[in-house]
Amino acid sequence: MDIYHSWIYQHVFNTEWFMWIVVYVVLGLNILSPLLVWFFITGRKLLKRYLAHRKQQRQGGSPSSGSPTPSGSGAA
Repeated sequence: MDIYHSWIYQHVFNTEWFMWIVVYVVLGLNILSPLLVWFFITGRKLLKRYLAHRKQQRQGGSPSSGSPTPSGSGAA
């Protein structure tokens, strides 16, 4: 099969815009890959812990303060 004379090679794969897309995708993956590896190794645990903590804060009191304050206290 003569791929170099096919329409898809001449009009898509062998164009400047397609090569720049490939360059940007490879560059983006190289920059983001350490973050993805970190996320799959330790980030999931930290994310689950943070979401559980945030859910507990919303159920237990106001999210801005760590401890709920009594609303009926007459202290001024």
